[in-house]
Order: sequence, then C-alpha cells, then structure tokens
Amino acid sequence: MVTLAVAPLVATAALLAGSAAACRAPDARAARAVATGCVAVTTAAAAAAMVVERVGTPTGVPGVVLFASGAGRWMPLVTLLAGLAATALAPVPSHGRRTFARILLILACGAAATAVAAPAAAVASWALSAFVVWRELRADGGGAGRRGAARLFGLHHALGVGACTSGLLLAHRPGTTALAALLVTVGVGVRQCLLPLHLWHDSLARAAPPGILVAFTAGPAGLLLLPEITAALPASGPAGSGGWGWDWGWPAVAAALATALLGAGLGLVARDIRTALAQVSLALTGIVTCGALAGSGLAQAGAVVAWQVGAVATGGAVMIAAATEARRGPMALPGQGGCFARTPRLAVAFLLFGLTAVGYPATVGFIWEDLLLDGVGGWFVPLAGALVLAVAGSGATIMKWYFAGYTGRRDHLGEHDLTTREFRAVTLLLAVLLLAQVHPGLILPRY
Repeated sequence: MVTLAVAPLVATAALLAGSAAACRAPDARAARAVATGCVAVTTAAAAAAMVVERVGTPTGVPGVVLFASGAGRWMPLVTLLAGLAATALAPVPSHGRRTFARILLILACGAAATAVAAPAAAVASWALSAFVVWRELRADGGGAGRRGAARLFGLHHALGVGACTSGLLLAHRPGTTALAALLVTVGVGVRQCLLPLHLWHDSLARAAPPGILVAFTAGPAGLLLLPEITAALPASGPAGSGGWGWDWGWPAVAAALATALLGAGLGLVARDIRTALAQVSLALTGIVTCGALAGSGLAQAGAVVAWQVGAVATGGAVMIAAATEARRGPMALPGQGGCFARTPRLAVAFLLFGLTAVGYPATVGFIWEDLLLDGVGGWFVPLAGALVLAVAGSGATIMKWYFAGYTGRRDHLGEHDLTTREFRAVTLLLAVLLLAQVHPGLILPRY
C-alpha cells in the first residue's frame, strides 16, 4: 500500500497559492512581502503539524499519515526554512516579481517530494523544480551568460532525470541489473553534483538569483534518491562490505569523495564569494553522498542530519552574502572588505551560518560531522580521513570570506546592517539551529 503524507500536500497547495499571489503583485517589493509571508505561515503550520503528529494519535485512515516516516519526516520543514531565507533575505535588485513566484514554485516541488513514499515522487519533484529553474534562467533580459547557464543546466538535468527514470524502470527486470544501477547512479549523480556531472552547479550559482539557487538546492530529491543507488547495485561484494557489492559501489563513493575534496580545494582559491560558497555547497553534497552510500546506519543518519543542517545554514550564508553584495557591490578578494563595527549583524550572521553548515564544534553541524565521520570510519578509515580534509577546507573557506568580506576597513561605505525583516528571519533561523543543538535527538531520522 502506498502511504500518503497529508502535511506536505497542504504545504504544496499553500505555496502554489502564494506563487500565484506573488506573480500578481504590483512590484518586486510587494512580491517579496507576499512570498515571505506565505513561506512564514506555511512553515509555522508545518511546525505545528509536526508537534501534533508527535504528541497526538495517528489519523486512523489506512495509508494516510501527516508526515513521511524516517528521513522524510523533517524534509518539508527543512525546505520551508531554507525557503524563508531565500525570500526574506532576497534583495529586490536581483529578484523580480516573477522570480519570487518561481521561488515558491520550486519550494512547492520540494515540499511535495515526500507526499508519496515512492522514488517516482522524488523524480517528479526534481524534474518540475529543474524546469522552473531553467525557465528563470531563460527569462527575458538575462543576457548571454544566463542563457549559457540555462543550456548547461537544462542538458545536465534532462540527462539526469531521463537516466534516473530509465534506471528505476529497469531495476526490477531480469538481466538489466547492471544497466539499471549505472543509469540510476548517473541520474542521481547529476542531482547531487558528483564528478564529472557537477558543471551545472557553479554556472547556476553565478547566473541565477541567489533565492532560486537556495530554493533548488534545498529540495530533498537527491537525498531521497540516493538509497535507490544501493538498491539497484548487485549485492556481490565480500562479507562486511556494507550490504552491497563493493566491486559495483566503489565508483559512486569515489566520485562523491572526489567531489567533496574538489569543492573544498576550489573554495580555498575562489576569487569571489559566490564561487566560494558554491564550492562549499559542492563539498557538502559530496560529504552527504559519501555518508549515505557508506553502508553504515550511523553514517546514513549523519548524512540526513548533514542535509538538514546544510540546507538551512548554507542557504542562510548564501542569502546573507547576497544581501551584503546588494548593499556594497560584488564581494571579491581584490575588493575593499567591510567594516565590522558598522555591520556587525551581517558579519555575525554570515559567520554563524557558515560555521554551522561545515560542522564547526559547538554548533548543531558538529552533530552530523561526528555521526557521519564515525560511521564512515567504521566502514573504511581512509575515507573518513579524506572527509575530514574536506570539512576542514570548507571551514577555512568560510573563515577566509568572513575576514575578507566583513573586516579590514575602518571607514564605512554607507551600507546599512540587517533590516527589521532580515533580522527577524535570521533570528528565527539561528534560533531553530540552536534548538536543534540543544535537543539533537529530535532531528535524527526515526524509522
């Protein structure tokens, strides 16, 4: 029997209604207000439903629940929290009225991914959200750079969706196991930005409005589809290889590890903050993929928590950087730096979001780091050691851009600190991350 989750469907309907309202708004500022209000109300309703689901009784209807079980339980709320950052912190100059409407459409696709406990729902969510992103990149006035990014993005995701769909259809047919495993791995590799299928991510980070980037990367389709790789792989490995064939599975793990190390390395040498944060996100998705494929329950739990924390914290860091650039201009290493004394809230928000995303001690991110590295180390110690280097490189990138972008000047260029709207959104997101740190058992997947 297929299980239907009601809360994600209700959240999807609310976001679709908000998208229609934002599209009819008179200007971009009004659209931002509509989008922010819609996401805030939907997030509050989802949080209330989670409380009811935890302390209440089941629906009583067979096959109908409020939220999906296991890792999917927190996914709609995490996507909505990232969406709150994508809308409330979005600067109007780079986000038009239709852009805010498309952000809500992408969030609706992400929220609907767990409505049905089937990989087809995740593939459909991925395909629809990718189409919306492609339409945004193809919008009038985008210029040659955005049109080039649209072509690259469209080719990658058309390939990924097609390969993943074909692999899932072939998975249960006799004699096609190896082909199905290859197709699913290639498809999920596109969504997870695994080498060599990662080229779309950097171009999207450069060309797309930051809110679009955050909303799309906060979609849970990739994490939901990762178990399909292990399900499709032939179980022919030696005893203790994690439940699936090492001979078949090592290329996917190796690609994820290479992605993590490449992202960490390129982030350290990036010349502008958009590229740096894109590389940090690339490193994190490689780390999450390694944890999900490592064959250890502890590592898989850490991967889920890493995605949950990373979606909110990385999204917050990206949007804080976008808000800073809207005030000051492009942030690059040869630039002027910032004055911490005049914009302390912007600086502290960027630092806290960034360090949480990369698993700095004393943040909730350290929980996923401990779980994931411990689980991966119990499976293959050198892999855990390499992931430590990726985490350290990503943390160094965050610290580098904190000092380069928010310190170093005594004078003031005239930029203002967080506005009231931005301050409320940042406070809420940091409070959620702090509460998760106080009681981390709440965000661990329950099966």
